[in-house]
Amino acid sequence: MARLEAILTGVPGDQELRLVLEQLDPGHAGTFTWLDQRNASIALVPGTVAVPVQVLLELRGRGALGVMVTSREGMSRGAPLSRGVLEQILQRIRELLPESTLQYRSDRDGPVEQAAISHRP
Repeated sequence: MARLEAILTGVPGDQELRLVLEQLDPGHAGTFTWLDQRNASIALVPGTVAVPVQVLLELRGRGALGVMVTSREGMSRGAPLSRGVLEQILQRIRELLPESTLQYRSDRDGPVEQAAISHRP
């Protein structure tokens, strides 16, 4: 099962960020849903592949946004479909929020727990 994560900083406050994130609505290619005030979900079936991909967006406060992409795609081959969805979402967020900065990406930096441990003195 694929699970890819990213954290962006330098994003606007929650209310403005919610309006920006709603522009990620995939239209006929999927659904965009607010799960609560701080979490949104995008359900996709990208391309001709019948592997559903879930994108979770977490408004973390203090100018941070968490992005998680999950699917049943196997990680043994690098999960190219899920990785492609993550790339597309991050690219679209950068277009909508050019002042944001990608601080962490699990396929580049490793698991969140390892990244947190490696930065301790």
